Amino acid sequence: MPNWQKYLCTFALAAMSGAAVAEGPSVMSLDFCADQYVLAFSEPEDIVAVSYEAADVNSFFANRAAGLPITSGSLEEVLLRKPELVVRTWRGSMAGDAMAARLGTDTFQPAYAMSQADNLKNLISAAKVLGGGAKAEAMVADYEARWAKLKDAPKSKLRAVYMTPSGFTAGEGTFVDDIIQLAGFETVAKDAGMRGWVPLPLEKMIMDPPDVVIGSFFNEGTVHISHWSGGRHGAYTKMIDDLPTIMVPSRYLSCSGAFFVDAAEYIRAEAAKLGLLGADVRETAR
Repeated sequence: MPNWQKYLCTFALAAMSGAAVAEGPSVMSLDFCADQYVLAFSEPEDIVAVSYEAADVNSFFANRAAGLPITSGSLEEVLLRKPELVVRTWRGSMAGDAMAARLGTDTFQPAYAMSQADNLKNLISAAKVLGGGAKAEAMVADYEARWAKLKDAPKSKLRAVYMTPSGFTAGEGTFVDDIIQLAGFETVAKDAGMRGWVPLPLEKMIMDPPDVVIGSFFNEGTVHISHWSGGRHGAYTKMIDDLPTIMVPSRYLSCSGAFFVDAAEYIRAEAAKLGLLGADVRETAR
């Protein structure tokens, strides 16, 4: 039986008996989204290494990565350090997983999250494998309560547009558009029928400007903005200057909406500071 199945069995038996869950496996994470699960649920003494991006600006749990060993995520490092479990999302390969397994290291790759509910399922499945089941139960319960509160909160009629330095926007069906709607705004994407990640339609933005700009990944050294990036267009920079604008720290949005509750709460809190969620705004909004 692979190691990760053993930990799932241990978790299930402990849950049924009321006993404490056994210690987790020695673990290594290969990329900063995988880091988030490891930093959330593994004890520091069980962490063989996290990715070199774990303490980066895009990492939600960057403060927990301080002082931990780091890895570039190469297969050679996995084979050298010999963790019991490797957690990865986008870095690594199935061939690498197979080679590591032959030497006694299991791999866990969370499913790609297509919805906010999927993100909660990933938290639970990752915690079971990592031996942090109790932490996950508490975290998911907290998220579900805050999620419900956001869904029941008063909404605004203001239309928000999401901007990135590349000039692309989040259309319907993306986690960012879902987060903005959860925060209480209508979205230009929904109004215009834009789906997926698409370039911002310059003509539409000029002819029918949004009420609010929500952006992320601006002013960060981790994002390359070339002279050809759509986000450099004067019309877009003018909108940021002229319209109420909320810049969301990238750590809330960098891992497929894993921290969607925190992101929506941040947007809502910033909107309140700007007076965008008051009754007077809702009455006068188009």
